[in-house]
Amino acid sequence: MNVTVQFFSHFRQIAGCSETTLDLPPGATVADAFARFPALQAARSSTLVAVGVEFARWDAPLRDGDVVAFMPPVQGGSDAELVLTDQPLADPGPVAGEIGAVVVFWGIVRAEESGQPITALDYTAYRPMAQHQFEKLIAETKGRFPIRRLHVAHRLGAVPVGEPSLLVRVEAGHRAEAFAAAQFLIDELKQRVPIWKQAITRATSA
Repeated sequence: MNVTVQFFSHFRQIAGCSETTLDLPPGATVADAFARFPALQAARSSTLVAVGVEFARWDAPLRDGDVVAFMPPVQGGSDAELVLTDQPLADPGPVAGEIGAVVVFWGIVRAEESGQPITALDYTAYRPMAQHQFEKLIAETKGRFPIRRLHVAHRLGAVPVGEPSLLVRVEAGHRAEAFAAAQFLIDELKQRVPIWKQAITRATSA
């Protein structure tokens, strides 16, 4: 059977490609596919795996035509609940009369990354899966907290120092649930949504 394998972030450099096709025997698992890439074996304990747009276990069986993704651990003006964009972010605007609290979080690119001066952060994503996992997280957040409206926007591509890369806006009847929902969503997205960042320095941009 034929399985498509995709790599994201710096795994592309390690594997030597962004996508390839494997011919695997019937009954092969995710682990069998991963074993075909010796250069990645040292990173297995921290590797995230997806089949399609869902996270998968190493022992998950594969079928002909599956798309498998191997990924490093994830990082950290619209009415849509979710926006993934390469354009500058904007707050979605005023609120309705029944809203008693609005919590807005802007994640700003700092001038340092890992103690080194930078000029920007370059954000890349496994976009179909990022969209899917973001939508699941938004639905989970709305199910856990009595909020009225939720808006999340994340930049992709190069974001210069001083500009926002993430916007989370929560509207609720009261401040406690608004703060709690925002904190939950921000913490969870850093663990579950496949978006990565790479520092751009003056040397790398020259």
